[in-house]
Amino acid sequence: MLSLAALGLLLSACGGGSGTAPASQSEAAPDPLSGLPETPGCTLLDRRSFLADQFKTQYFYNDLTAPVDPAPEQGLRAYFSASLFKGNERIPADRFSGYQTTEAYSQFYGEGKTLAYGLAVAGQEVQGRPDLPLYIRDVTPGSPAGTAGLRRGDRVHRLNDTTVEDAIARFDFSMLTPQQAGQELVLEVERDGLRRTVRLSASVHDVVPVRLGRVISLPDGRRMGLVRFNSMITLAEPDLQAHFQQFREQGVTEVVFDLRYNGGGSVAVGGRIASMAAGTKADGQVYAVLRNNAQLQASNSTFRFGTPVSWPGVKRVYVLSGLRTCSASEQLIAGLRGVGIEVVQIGSTTCGKPVGFRPREHCGLTYSLVNFDSVNAKGEGGYYSGFAATCRVAEDFTKTMEDTTEPLTAAAIRHASGQGCPAASGPDQQPLSGRTGRSLLLRDGPEWTGLMVP
Repeated sequence: MLSLAALGLLLSACGGGSGTAPASQSEAAPDPLSGLPETPGCTLLDRRSFLADQFKTQYFYNDLTAPVDPAPEQGLRAYFSASLFKGNERIPADRFSGYQTTEAYSQFYGEGKTLAYGLAVAGQEVQGRPDLPLYIRDVTPGSPAGTAGLRRGDRVHRLNDTTVEDAIARFDFSMLTPQQAGQELVLEVERDGLRRTVRLSASVHDVVPVRLGRVISLPDGRRMGLVRFNSMITLAEPDLQAHFQQFREQGVTEVVFDLRYNGGGSVAVGGRIASMAAGTKADGQVYAVLRNNAQLQASNSTFRFGTPVSWPGVKRVYVLSGLRTCSASEQLIAGLRGVGIEVVQIGSTTCGKPVGFRPREHCGLTYSLVNFDSVNAKGEGGYYSGFAATCRVAEDFTKTMEDTTEPLTAAAIRHASGQGCPAASGPDQQPLSGRTGRSLLLRDGPEWTGLMVP
């Protein structure tokens, strides 16, 4: 759904991604190699040979994966898939490594733009239940969907020629992923009992990572700061820093990170955002250690807390989480806990991705192989099953995310007020990394879950 993007924006901070990630290539997905010419030095054999070297020397699971001979004639996708770690009793199969065109990768990270409709639906929540309604869960401001007036809570009945019941039954929302600008998506939606047909034309539009920043007054007079952002990219930092300066000035004592749709991004950016909440008390302490494969241990790297906002910070952080809370977003939870800051999770279990990438470009494609895992200051990592919610709370997609009675936000306010968790609601869905036979490309919005780069 996203036209992925470029090193410039994030690698300037040693970092990568938005909620977009290079998900594993599947047979149903468009092959990024299509249309790329074979030139001297960039034949299929050259590409396979480059990958063979990467899997042998840079891949995190190289000691658990038998090398695959690049010489026999075969497609790039087949070779890539054959080279991936297949899992064992401790670690699930690699569902995160992938590749895409460098042009697409550069567009997102270099220019802060994406090719999309700007529309996300709550498909994960109704998986296997075609009898349930499908709601729009998020719309990107300034996108084709936003310009058309679509909003969270609109009920979808048809996607092009596919009924919602059929899309849910097949768990296929590929029609939400445009392959080129101008491609059309026709939706039948319902609001307040009235149905209408909406035609969207895919376009390249601005990424809008930060969606909300506000101060909420708690019943006892204390103040809680809430920020909602969907990507750990440098583009998010100025707005978030401004919000935290406001929190400092208004005497905020509790902070809520709404990361329910944040698929990850840059370790460096995530560390600075965590530092905004931790304040001066965590300055200089370890945020995350990135550990390479056994042959590259000398190149392990450590990221530390800083003080992007000068204030004492808070002792407790609330994180609104779910299956789409992934990678660098999970790392933020682990990093804060590693220095003794209480993290209370509201929502459901996170996606389970304690590993990340150092993307490599070759012959017009950018490859993101799993290159490292991440542990916090206490050496805690390996959260392949995700982080379970403290308070299990189901979303209500008919409520706006700005509404303080929206269930996840309301639960955070309740807990911060000393009333504990509300009654558990909704299923605690299995993390994506544990779903047999599920590719991360089977997504229901413009997030590609799972990006974490230095």
